Amino acid sequence: MNFSYDTIASLLDVSLDKALAHKKIVLAGVAGVVLAIAGGIGFNWYWKATQEAAQKDFFELLRYYDAPGDHKWGTVEKEYGQAYDRNKRAGIGPMFRVYQADALAAQGKQDEAVALIEEVAGSIANREIKDFMKLKLALMKLDSKQAAVQKDGLVSLKAIAENTSHCAHEAGLYYVGYFFFVQNDMQQAKNYWQQLMVKYGMKDQRQQSGFAEQARGKLALISADW
Repeated sequence: MNFSYDTIASLLDVSLDKALAHKKIVLAGVAGVVLAIAGGIGFNWYWKATQEAAQKDFFELLRYYDAPGDHKWGTVEKEYGQAYDRNKRAGIGPMFRVYQADALAAQGKQDEAVALIEEVAGSIANREIKDFMKLKLALMKLDSKQAAVQKDGLVSLKAIAENTSHCAHEAGLYYVGYFFFVQNDMQQAKNYWQQLMVKYGMKDQRQQSGFAEQARGKLALISADW
């Protein structure tokens, strides 16, 4: 459809008349836009402030976590629990739960620690971090006093070790091997550690990961081939 200059001009005049007739509505609409922009700026400032406050809180609390002695764990549990409540909306929020879980585990409260890590693993979107949380969860389950939980932990750990696309695959191979090493099942330990070395450790030794170095050292203890 083609519009002539006169038609366009008349439409503009009608629009202007309508705008003037509904001046209050127009002003209210403009005010709404301004408030929305201001709200966005305010939210961005709030979000940035929230992140910075959480990071500051996190690093300040490390003095409790890094303190010497086992008597510290009750304080670590309490401080990181309270810090999580303060910073749960921050991106770093779940990490307060991770340190709180470590404190619970150090006090022998394995089931509570497992529950917290399950909560963390379920709340993280980043795949790499999520995968390593699943690894941590499997290891914590292995330390449980409940046989069924231990079994579930080993199943989860094996699944990580058998999934080459898992971000914690190398660590999974190492820890499954270590589990069997502690159980004195050297054949199984050798199996997993050799898989680790083939995929991650058969390079220049200066470029090997810490897991490959540890696996190589333990393989030398149990096999003449290493």
